[in-house]
Amino acid sequence: MVTIESIIIGIIFIIIQLYALPIVERSPIGQRKLLSLSGGVAIAYVFVYILPTLHEEQDKLGGSFALDTELYFLGLIGLLIYFAVYAFAETKTAARLKANTIYFVQISFFMVYSFIVTYIVFSSDVQRVESLFYGLAISLHFIGLSYHLGKESERLHKRAGRYMLAGATLIGAFAGIFGPSSGLFVDSIIAFSSGAMIFNVISKEIPFEKNAHLPTFLISSLVYSIMLLVLKGFFNW
Repeated sequence: MVTIESIIIGIIFIIIQLYALPIVERSPIGQRKLLSLSGGVAIAYVFVYILPTLHEEQDKLGGSFALDTELYFLGLIGLLIYFAVYAFAETKTAARLKANTIYFVQISFFMVYSFIVTYIVFSSDVQRVESLFYGLAISLHFIGLSYHLGKESERLHKRAGRYMLAGATLIGAFAGIFGPSSGLFVDSIIAFSSGAMIFNVISKEIPFEKNAHLPTFLISSLVYSIMLLVLKGFFNW
């Protein structure tokens, strides 16, 4: 069922994928603070929502395959794949390839990532405050992710990459609305995206050195975590 919350979140996701660079660069609170805010909320989202969700989904399987760790293994695979994507760009092999080729290899993997994350958001049985609250976290995550991808190859990103990410996000939204909302397939992509998100947040969104505004990062992470814990307890999410 398509809700007004879903429509709003979908539009915001697509706008962010298209305009992450100017959103960050023209932010009224400043580039460093916005990226630190994005990183703070994202890391809180991973540890207070994503990891508990992964544990809950693994419990639902009940060890049906044998090990009680199958989804955690898929999470590890997600982390390793996206680490490999970043690491490949720094290898001697990559140095011999054209910059365009490296960029489109990276953007292809992040189209898949954007599709999966959006699918999960739209297939989840969440509404109203919950959907908007989780939508906020993913929106900020997409801002940080798209911005860093865009800054690495700004010309290519503006010409093609941002439209590819936006298209993958749109397809993910429609697939999430009309596709299955539970079952092994959904559990598997939640696990895979969890590992990928953990790597992407830690490697790209936790601000370091000149890009960091430490008070914003710490405050946003703690405030979002506390709000999420309170709302989960109050609404029994």
